[in-house]
This record gives sequence, C-alpha cells and structure tokens, in this order.
Amino acid sequence: MINIVDFGAAGDGTFLNTAVFAEAVAAAKEKKDCVYVPSGTYLTGTINLDGVSLYLDSGAVIKGSSDLSDYPEQDFYHNELGVLRALIVNLHADNVVISGSGTIDLNGKSFYDTSVMNVPEGRVPFNDRQAAECTYPIGERPGQCIFFYDCKNIRITGITVIDAPCWTFSFNECENVKLTGLTIDTDLNVPNDDGIHISSCKGVIISDCNISSGDDCIALSCITNWEKPCEDIVITNCILRSCSKAIVIGYIYSVIRNVVITNCIIKESNRGLCIMCNDESALVENVRVSNMIIDTRVRAGNWWGNGEPIFFMAVKHDDNLPSEQKPGRVTDCAIRNVHIDGVSCMAENAIGIIGEGSNIKEVTLRNIDYMRKPSDNIMLKGNTFDLAPSRIVADVPADCDLYISEGAEVSADVHIRKNI
Repeated sequence: MINIVDFGAAGDGTFLNTAVFAEAVAAAKEKKDCVYVPSGTYLTGTINLDGVSLYLDSGAVIKGSSDLSDYPEQDFYHNELGVLRALIVNLHADNVVISGSGTIDLNGKSFYDTSVMNVPEGRVPFNDRQAAECTYPIGERPGQCIFFYDCKNIRITGITVIDAPCWTFSFNECENVKLTGLTIDTDLNVPNDDGIHISSCKGVIISDCNISSGDDCIALSCITNWEKPCEDIVITNCILRSCSKAIVIGYIYSVIRNVVITNCIIKESNRGLCIMCNDESALVENVRVSNMIIDTRVRAGNWWGNGEPIFFMAVKHDDNLPSEQKPGRVTDCAIRNVHIDGVSCMAENAIGIIGEGSNIKEVTLRNIDYMRKPSDNIMLKGNTFDLAPSRIVADVPADCDLYISEGAEVSADVHIRKNI
C-alpha cells in the first residue's frame, strides 16, 4: 500500500493535505497499488482517485475542507445541482475499492449558518420544537460529496461517512456497484444530504448499511441522464432513517426497472417507501418489496413527504425543468408490475397510490399490517398527501388508511390495526 504519510501527510486536522493525496494517488496508479490512510485526521480538498483504491485504517479520518475554493469545479454538469464540486471524485475509471474501518468527515455544517432555521409557512404557526426540525438555509457548498461517473466494478465497504453538506454518495452511469456495511450519518437539518443516490446505473447491490440522513436515504433515479435506465438493483438488510423519503424509486423522467428490496427497517422517517413518476415519459416497473418494517412520523420543515409509509405518485411534476430536458419517448403507463408483500407499517398518515387515469397497473399489496399513530405535526401541512414537486394538491379523505385513486389497477390486502 502507498502510505500518505510517506508523502508528507499530517494527521493533525489542520494541515491541508490535498497535494499530498494527489501525489499518493499518482504513485499508487503507477504501481497499481492502493492508497493507505493511517490513524489521524487528514484535512483535504478534492481527491481525484483516477481509478485508484483507498483504504482507511481504524482511527483514520479524511476530513473535508471548510473552504469551497478547495473543491475545484470538475468536468461534469449535474442536471439538478449544476457544476460538480466534490470531496472524492472518480470519473471514467474502473475497479475502485474504498474500504477499511475509518471515517470520511464531509464537514457539511461548516457550509451552513446553523443558528438560523428555514421555517416555511404552515397552516398553523410552528412552535419551537417544530422550528428546530426545519432545515438550515442553503448557501454555497460542495454539491456532490463522493462522486462516481461512468465506472465499472466499484466496491465500497466498511467505512463510516458523516456530516454531508449535500448528496453523500452519488453513482452515475456506473455498472456493477457493491455498497456493503456502510454507516452514513448526516445532520438531520441539512437539506439535500441524501445518503446514497443511484442514477442511471446497472447492477447495484446495497446491503447491511445503517443510514440516517436529512434527505433521502437511498434514491434511484436517472437525474443525470434521463435517456439511460437505472436497472437491476438490490437493497437488503439495511436500517434507514430519513427526514424525507427512506427509499425512493423514480423521479420526473426516470426509467427504473428490476428492483428488489427486502429485510429492511425504516424508522422515524417522514416517508417510508416512495415511487414517483411524471405522468408521461417516465416508468417504474418490475419491483419486488418484502419483509419490511416501516415507521413514519410527520417531520416539520420543507421535507418532501407527510408521514406516508407507502406512497406511489404518477402525476405531473416536471414544471421546474427546462423543456429541452424532456426525453422524446412516450410510455404507455408510469408504474407497473410492482408487488409489496409482508410489510408492517406504523404511520402518521395513510398509504396512498395516486395516478392519472390508468397509468398505474399491476400493483399488489399483500400481507400489509397498518397502524395509524397520532401526530403532533400533521396540522402543519394538513391531512394531505404530499405530491411535491407537483403542483397538484391531494387531500386524504376522512378516516382513510389506504387511498387508491380512480383508475389505478391495484389489488390490496391491508390489515388495519387500531392504535392501542
């Protein structure tokens, strides 16, 4: 292994090691070796792995700089977050492993004024406790923290990642990705700090991870390339907590297919499992979900979701995108062949399935155990389903535990338990 200390690295948490990492990566690439990070706290700006693997020993901390100028713009433009600035980057390079038992500290809160809360307008005023659940106002920050693009055979295992300023892990147009045994712990007041975002990838396994994030824990989309599907995804044996959606499949024009989710616990999340498609040019199909526990609560703030444990939306929500991003394809439906079996839900809102006409087909809910919990926060948005970023408003009918819109093809077996 190539030890960064041999290149002058200082693990005192104050010396900027950006140039040291660049030298170590270059040496490792030449020798076809791995960069080794020993115990200590190593402050750094952007690290370009360039196809080199990284091993973090016990007690090792790679800490992101608090100075945005230490994150130079990369040769990639993100459809939603703009020019790429990241702590760890790997573009067009295969066979990378990040492993060990160390930590990557993304130093996210250094990019926010944590003394101020972004409190939205609600149907009723926010009390102090509710205001404390809101987000910090967004400022300049690295938009993608650990970023892979156009890579094959990527494995990340064992490490802990904390305090993201925005998306934590982002994989884009990659193939054969394995993410195992990760701990991801981001600040619950930081907006957009998704745990793992998989975009237009093929062959992804996410297993044995513990993720707590202000925004989505695990998201599957095609946000960086609407034309390329995201497919063949397995999510298993994970514990997830999110102020937004614990697991979300789809977004705007995404095409997502062949997804298996099993043996996961979702707790204290604003929304549990979500499938979201635009009403045209999008598709989610061939999804199997089983053996899950989902616990949701309504969180105050601008988070998407309103306590729904299981929620499908196939409605127009592309108003914020320029028309030139819309793909030329036409899909005959938005959601089809989705089967959920063996899920226990404890939630502060109903299960909702909302489409346009008959654009949701071949959906089954089997062995669903549902209990409605009282909520201290649901009055902030009202007794509604949250269809953000759609402009459509959908009220939850009185005493409703499962709502299916007219025209949706759904077979449901839901056992309603009374709250004791």
